[in-house]
Amino acid sequence: MDSTADWARMMFNDLFGSNDNGVRIVEIHSRGWLLGNDSDDRIDAGRLTFIDIIYNSTIVKTGDMVGFFKGNNDFAHTRMYVDVVLEVNTSMRQVYAFVMLAGAGTTTFQLLNKQSSVLIWQATETGNSLTQYTRRWIPAEAFFARQHIEAVLVVLLAVATVITIFVLNTLPLLRKAKTPAVEDSEGL
Repeated sequence: MDSTADWARMMFNDLFGSNDNGVRIVEIHSRGWLLGNDSDDRIDAGRLTFIDIIYNSTIVKTGDMVGFFKGNNDFAHTRMYVDVVLEVNTSMRQVYAFVMLAGAGTTTFQLLNKQSSVLIWQATETGNSLTQYTRRWIPAEAFFARQHIEAVLVVLLAVATVITIFVLNTLPLLRKAKTPAVEDSEGL
């Protein structure tokens, strides 16, 4: 997460704490700050229960979450990460997660494949002073995208190589044909 908000979370299950959304946290390997944290800032990750106030009523939520809390009205620019292993239901075309934030500030949520450094998904949200729960859909196949070269691309590269070789070999012949012959002055 890259953020100027005072707190933000990403919840990998539905609002009722079940995993009917198709994605959940299996393991947490590491977590940390990449930019701009104070000594009182914290990163939360795992199956967490939190109390929130939405529209003047208190609710209790439990779910697989990652997030941070910097303290009320701490809008300093920060960047944090949590290295997680996710389980994705491959029988679903799309899975979803909730991004949550409150107060002011803008947060960019990202899912990045650590091994390949491929960006799986990204969303940016801006706070409006009220707690927001925004459902974000992610294609299930995005988690398993493989970097491969299509056969058409290979054929196009081969054709481009042949054309380049042909053009580069004919250029000297064209230059030679355009250059006038120099006459020998002693032969006259």
